[in-house]
Amino acid sequence: MCTRFSVGNLSQEEYYIHQQKKEDARKEKNKDREEETHVYTVDLQAVLMAPKSQVSSLYYRTKLQVHNLVFYNLNNKKAFCFLWNEVEGGLGAEEFASIWTFFIENKIIPANDNPAKIIFYTDGCTYQNRNCVMNNALLNCAVKHGIIIEQKILEVGHTQMEADSVHSTIERALKNRNIDVPAEYIGICKSARKKPEPYDVMYLDHTFFKTFKNIRFLKSIRPGHGKGDAKVTDIRGMKYTLNGEVFFKLRFPDDWSTLPQKINKSVKAMHFSNFLGLYAERRKITNKKYEDLQYLKASLPKDHHKYYDELPHE
Repeated sequence: MCTRFSVGNLSQEEYYIHQQKKEDARKEKNKDREEETHVYTVDLQAVLMAPKSQVSSLYYRTKLQVHNLVFYNLNNKKAFCFLWNEVEGGLGAEEFASIWTFFIENKIIPANDNPAKIIFYTDGCTYQNRNCVMNNALLNCAVKHGIIIEQKILEVGHTQMEADSVHSTIERALKNRNIDVPAEYIGICKSARKKPEPYDVMYLDHTFFKTFKNIRFLKSIRPGHGKGDAKVTDIRGMKYTLNGEVFFKLRFPDDWSTLPQKINKSVKAMHFSNFLGLYAERRKITNKKYEDLQYLKASLPKDHHKYYDELPHE
């Protein structure tokens, strides 16, 4: 939108609203950082590849995608990396909801004796952060553990956040380094930062991910009723309470409004360990990718050949 304005394709009024939303988000984050203890920024790193090599002739061969979802605590600067590759899990809402739920239940609550409120800042990516699966998962956590969870979304185009510093630190550590198999990213991430402490790194396989079909408190998170037919993508904040209530904001300075959607009070909140698994087995890659990985084996130590031989494929 800033670029559209600079070339004359956006009105002064629309540009002003966009800039105001950007400033509102920054002020909100700074206020929360000063007033609250458990404030996290969350972001997915750009796709990593395995194997990763300095051999330029191998550039055009398809490789395994490796993903890294980062949580960064604004107060104590602790950072958490959740790594997985495309054979173990995809990039669907349930994968992200699984990681968020596990993180809240196993990294925040035990370490802080069940905090009263947790706040997360993210971008507005719908399949990651702003969808019904994620909202049901966060409401489940709030009810199950008796806490308030607030999810706040930065203005599109201005989503730079502290979690991004973890990505850049890892990318610097990867410079001129070879990666033979996906698990080698664990050591890179752990050693990328020394102070104030190394990153907390967890490597996930397909048995980690859960399905959230049994906790459908909400069938929709559309806030349109009474809000000028507002869309899901207009939401800038969601609030989940221990009493099973859901609130939303379209602008950060606004008061919280009750989400105009029926909440199924008969749903029983569940602990992460009680959810059913999302995958019965590892996910298959395409034959083309499998063939390319077989070709790439020639540039890898023989100890790693078996890993690529055993990858499930179509």
